[in-house]
Amino acid sequence: MMRQTQKRCRLKQRHDQQSCATGAGRVEDIEVTIIDGIAERIGAIRYEGLPAEAVRWAKAAILDTVGVTLAGAAEPCARIAAGVLGLGKSSGECLIFGSGQRATALDAALINGTAAHALDFDDVSNSLGGHPSAPILPAIFALGEVLDCPEKPVGGRDFIAAYVVGFETETRIARGVHFHHYEKGWHPTATLGVFGAAAASCHLLGLDRAKTAQAWQSPLRWPRASR
Repeated sequence: MMRQTQKRCRLKQRHDQQSCATGAGRVEDIEVTIIDGIAERIGAIRYEGLPAEAVRWAKAAILDTVGVTLAGAAEPCARIAAGVLGLGKSSGECLIFGSGQRATALDAALINGTAAHALDFDDVSNSLGGHPSAPILPAIFALGEVLDCPEKPVGGRDFIAAYVVGFETETRIARGVHFHHYEKGWHPTATLGVFGAAAASCHLLGLDRAKTAQAWQSPLRWPRASR
């Protein structure tokens, strides 16, 4: 038994030395591999390949989120967000839900996202352990307005596909980190929702795999939110 243990230890030591020499098994390499795989999946999804059930639920989630955002627009937190961002002092092309005002894409996404979750009536995913649509939809609503033009309009199918991409991405990551993420005090709607918003935005922009992977470097390093 002692000899077998010593042999296993020598084999492990040799493997570790080889890994260090070649750079294999480093955290950085694993991280890049995972990001690259996710980026490939983000670009591969097309509306035509979506199951009818997925499209039906996506439409329901979009309508539901629009409704709770309109209701939440009158809440103090949404008004505070608009005030802090100086809404009305700067112009933009993106609609602030529940008002006739417009703002820049980043400001509109934040204000509408705040309103979407203000009443806590937005949809819930058990896989995420949070609210999946509030982070995704305000981002791609604003982005869609920026991208939309007569030469290349943003169609409903493109929008739905982007939403599904975002939903799938954040919930798959949630399964990886497990529900302990929430139990330890983190709020998946924010901490994991940012990945859904990034994935959906990359898909709507039509970014290739390399650019999508590059875009993912930012949310990986952003501060996270606790509940």
